[in-house]
Amino acid sequence: MGSLSCSSRRLGVATLLSALLLLAAGCGPRFPSSITPTYYSSTTGLPNEVGMQTPWKGYDDYAVLEFGKGTACQNPLPPGAPLNQNLKANPLVPHVVAPGCVLIRPDGLSMDETEVTNNEWRRYQMQLRLTGQGAAAEPSATALPVPDYYTNPFYDYAPVVGLSYEQVTAFCRWRGRTITHLYNADPANAADSLSERYVRYELRLPTEAEWERAALADRNQPYGTSCPTWPLTVNPRAAAYLRQYSGTEASPAQVATDIKAYNQTRPVSFGISCRQPKQPYFLRLLAPAYVFQTPANDYGLYQLLGNAAEMVQERGISKGGSYLDPLEACTVTARGTYAGPAPNVGFRCVSQASYPNRK
Repeated sequence: MGSLSCSSRRLGVATLLSALLLLAAGCGPRFPSSITPTYYSSTTGLPNEVGMQTPWKGYDDYAVLEFGKGTACQNPLPPGAPLNQNLKANPLVPHVVAPGCVLIRPDGLSMDETEVTNNEWRRYQMQLRLTGQGAAAEPSATALPVPDYYTNPFYDYAPVVGLSYEQVTAFCRWRGRTITHLYNADPANAADSLSERYVRYELRLPTEAEWERAALADRNQPYGTSCPTWPLTVNPRAAAYLRQYSGTEASPAQVATDIKAYNQTRPVSFGISCRQPKQPYFLRLLAPAYVFQTPANDYGLYQLLGNAAEMVQERGISKGGSYLDPLEACTVTARGTYAGPAPNVGFRCVSQASYPNRK
């Protein structure tokens, strides 16, 4: 799942928790990745369960691709995303934002910074196991991109897929209850359910209209940005990483050589994880990519287009296209469909906080 945005108000469950979430959110030197996972859930603020800290001993997801080096189209990292900054600066906008979310609307509606990840879904499943309900959250084994996609730490910060609409909406409800409890139980807030300070979080799938608004980011552009193409540099040291992700039979040494040759052509790429023209074999992935891999939009939202198509509230409709789709299927207004768990369909939540006891 996406990190807790630096622009969000954090759950004050403890001073240590806040500090760790700051680091996990990219407010420190880096974003979380498969080799440096977070200590706390970035979707709820819950501490790790035993066994959650199993980092992959490989290459850093965040260092594989570099978009826009030396150009005006630099990747806006939260809280630098201009539309998010504008909302933050408005005193009329509620700032009680759920972990992992950034503001996208003046009424306080916020959206997950990234797609919900395998790592975050496993945290949720482990919570359900405490009450004997863990099996209900298991992704469909026949709807995974590769057999070990959900269990291999290599894919920890890739979007969770292979889920049903019912599983996803159950997660949204659970997450809302969990955040509501943690926020109000914190000594810094100390609000019982009858207090005027009591905050209720509702999390759900976005409507198609809400999703499109977030993806357009106030720009009337098919890809939601006036800068859809970026100079791209691929890190040759990520050869083994890309070999695993692409499934190529070429040796790591050969992949590294081919990456260097590709970089010498000064490639320009759409900042979207999808099937693109003239895409080299080592960038044709067998599974959705790292959720922070491509540039964020003006709200500070990552991978809305491409990577994993995203469920919306309208059942059976997906938005954004996926890593399996051509570029033209990854525009803001393009619409996909799904009939059940699929290897290329994931999701992100929207959140709304309210004060139910205030008149």
